[in-house]
Amino acid sequence: MRLEVFAQLHAISQFDMDSKPIMPIVLAGQNNLLDKRMFHTSRPLSSRVIGRSHLEGLKQKDMAAYIKHHLQIAGIKEQLFSEEAVLAIHQGSGGLLRRANFLAKGALIAAAAEQCKVVSAEHVRMASTEII
Repeated sequence: MRLEVFAQLHAISQFDMDSKPIMPIVLAGQNNLLDKRMFHTSRPLSSRVIGRSHLEGLKQKDMAAYIKHHLQIAGIKEQLFSEEAVLAIHQGSGGLLRRANFLAKGALIAAAAEQCKVVSAEHVRMASTEII
């Protein structure tokens, strides 16, 4: 979201001179959202924030369970990712699920290209070079 939008959101929320709250707003985003909220033109909107929460990325054991769960949904019964590959996905994604999904998918493609039955950390490394 551009910085100008924060100022516009504040102006919209000022409708009817603050006599009643007419528009609750939920802002969700990654860490750069916090930086944008601290910019001087965003401070009027930020001053109206009632509650805030920060979600952390998954821990490594949770990432392993997440990958296993998605493999089960796909009907895969065996573990396709080595422990080192799961660690590499966790480290490469910072625990963020969207990036982990891209890394896992890319690593699966790299492993398939080499006709490997198990995804290795090297496959994850190769996949990470393809992600911006």
